[in-house]
Amino acid sequence: MTAEPTPTTAPVAVPPFGIDFGSLRNMVEYRFTVLDAYVDVNGLATFVVTKEPIKAKFQELLGDLANHNLLAKIRRVGDRLVISIFPKPVLGKPRIQINLVLFAATILAVGFASYLNIFSMDPRIAAFMFTDMSAAAQMVALAAGILGIIGLHELGHVAAVRHHKMDATLPYFFPGPPPFGTFGAVISLRGPPANRDQLFDLGFSGPVTGFVVLIVVAVVAILISPAITSQLASQLFAAKLLETSSWPNEPYLFDLLAQSGLRTVPAGYTLVWSQVIWAAEIGALVTFLNLLPVWQLDGGHIVRATLGDKAHRATAFIAFGLLLLAGYWAFALLLIVFMFLSRRPLAGLEPLDDISPLSNSRKVLFALALVMLALTFVIL
Repeated sequence: MTAEPTPTTAPVAVPPFGIDFGSLRNMVEYRFTVLDAYVDVNGLATFVVTKEPIKAKFQELLGDLANHNLLAKIRRVGDRLVISIFPKPVLGKPRIQINLVLFAATILAVGFASYLNIFSMDPRIAAFMFTDMSAAAQMVALAAGILGIIGLHELGHVAAVRHHKMDATLPYFFPGPPPFGTFGAVISLRGPPANRDQLFDLGFSGPVTGFVVLIVVAVVAILISPAITSQLASQLFAAKLLETSSWPNEPYLFDLLAQSGLRTVPAGYTLVWSQVIWAAEIGALVTFLNLLPVWQLDGGHIVRATLGDKAHRATAFIAFGLLLLAGYWAFALLLIVFMFLSRRPLAGLEPLDDISPLSNSRKVLFALALVMLALTFVIL
């Protein structure tokens, strides 16, 4: 707090709240021991309270204030806590028609990209690639895999938002050119999370959902992959129609799946992964990039919630170094542009209660997030 306190106890409405100061004080005093109360020079009703565990109490206060279209934040100042109350931002109604149009356009774009990936295949590959599943079925599986990974990633965020009764838009899908057919999807949060637990869940829910789906898609891709004779494989390698790939040129997750015994390949044969694996590769890339601890990315939310603001800023520089070393120059540049177009380019999403620590169960999930980041990392 930078303003000098202006003590007041007058039971008048506090602009622009539309509720008298005494009622606001009663809401706060119902759960906290108030040491001082005043309206600061910015017109915010401000309450100095004793230092104590406040996570549950503050969430209850937010519930009371929501009935009056108000929000509050709490910060530590010395050995005391300061609660500031302010109006909720006035936002326009979500325009669901835009979400639906973009989603329909993305379905068409992904379908077209999948068609090109399947039906532009060299005839020497197509001759054995569609023995267990037709080309049309694989095209549908590829498109469904891409849309499923990206869509369920965003629905994971939506589920976390609904669970915590936060306010957010429906997902915005962005169509793109082949070979992907999409630039991904986002949801827009229309209000800040209450505490670090909510911030963590917001960031973690999307990647973990997408990660599970990409594993399913990768398993399906491996199960429908044909096995060809090693002699034919050698000919195709010589013609540069096939190539081997392993970590770090593909996610280490795929190496683990390949060694898991999902498919038994007879002696003298080579397994050629079907094109459906392309959907899993896109999913791994989306998961890896989103888990980077940068700005408003999902990984940024996770690190900001777990380690705090200073660590979040420090790990962002490490993440940019990793992007550049791995060859993601274009994405790093795009991210920098978006960051510096925002009002707070290096800051993460700040919860209303930035004092209460992250729950222990989520600290365990933080380790899982690091594992997912490692398993989906790939060098371009």
